Amino acid sequence: MSSINSGMFTATGQHFGISLTRTASIPEPSLLAFNLRSYLSEYTGYAKIRRAIYVGERCPTLSIESYSIALEELENKTYDTTTYKHIARLLEQLTGERRDTEEWERRVSKEVKEQDTEIRGKLERAKKQVSKKDTLQAQWELVRLQQQRGLMDEAVRALQDGRTSCGGMPEQAELYVEAARVSQVMGRWLQVATYIQRTEAVLPDPDATARAELAVLRAQADFGDCKWSVAVNGLRELSIDTASIVFARKTVTPRDIALYGTLAGLAALDRDQVKQQLLDNVQFGQFLDRMPECQALLQSYYDSKYDDALNMLTRILSFCHLDPVIGPHVTTLKQRIRDNIVVLYIQPFVSVRMSSMATALCFGSTGQLEDTLVRMIDSGLIHARIDGTTG
Repeated sequence: MSSINSGMFTATGQHFGISLTRTASIPEPSLLAFNLRSYLSEYTGYAKIRRAIYVGERCPTLSIESYSIALEELENKTYDTTTYKHIARLLEQLTGERRDTEEWERRVSKEVKEQDTEIRGKLERAKKQVSKKDTLQAQWELVRLQQQRGLMDEAVRALQDGRTSCGGMPEQAELYVEAARVSQVMGRWLQVATYIQRTEAVLPDPDATARAELAVLRAQADFGDCKWSVAVNGLRELSIDTASIVFARKTVTPRDIALYGTLAGLAALDRDQVKQQLLDNVQFGQFLDRMPECQALLQSYYDSKYDDALNMLTRILSFCHLDPVIGPHVTTLKQRIRDNIVVLYIQPFVSVRMSSMATALCFGSTGQLEDTLVRMIDSGLIHARIDGTTG
């Protein structure tokens, strides 16, 4: 893929860059407990930076705070002078206050030059000595430096170059997993899936920790590609304990897993499957404990409390609009889940008045409900007819 699904970050040649064009305005999340700084503190590095900028591009009332957080992370955790200057410019446009970036840029550029020279010297010496171990170690150092600079494409190329210095399959697998991690941060879901396949080809029997990380990466990739049923199948066997090392890296959180599983489940599963695979699933319940709103949504859905479910869904999706993995799919997910609720609502009835149905399912008018029913009838989602005389 040539760009991240969110449309926020684009692969500008070799650099991890950002778009300076504001997207459609989105209000702040309506979840009562939402606090931007607390939310972003659960991530680190480019996962945090990407999310902060995604919020800033979409929510004007949070832009200054989110860009300020991104700038702090860039300054403290990276050598990425290009993205740093872009964010500083955005803040200047919003606040009218100019930030002096030259001193930081000079210091960082000097450090990068020194490290790059040292690492490439190590690589050259290791290759002359035909030492695969030392060559691979230097190659890893180069990967880390390119990542800190925001040169993600070059980091992936360095990982690919490292394959020739691997002493065995486990070392190759480690390179592929890291390439999948880089692709995950960039939101390149096809690449994530590709590197997972390559990992499994050279490491067919990974340990529990590796399996957990591959499951998280695969689920994100499937979710990013709208493969809802595949995503939820991969998540329902995951546990917080086996994935603890994954969460320690702070690129994905237990709350993320609860959101992915809940939304993908409601989009892909029937009512009984939601009960069996999510609500009654002890392992997935550990993730729901971290996001009680998801637990409430699933329970209301199963209990046929559709107005409660739809209201909670709206609140959750107001938060998901600001999530770079879920955000691009909010409209699709909302329609898919609402359609499933419509199907469940009409199942017990031989006939039902549209005015009552519109009220129960939180449609703004019977006209909006009628449009939905016509679309669902035409697409074969429901088998019914609309009586234009009696409603």
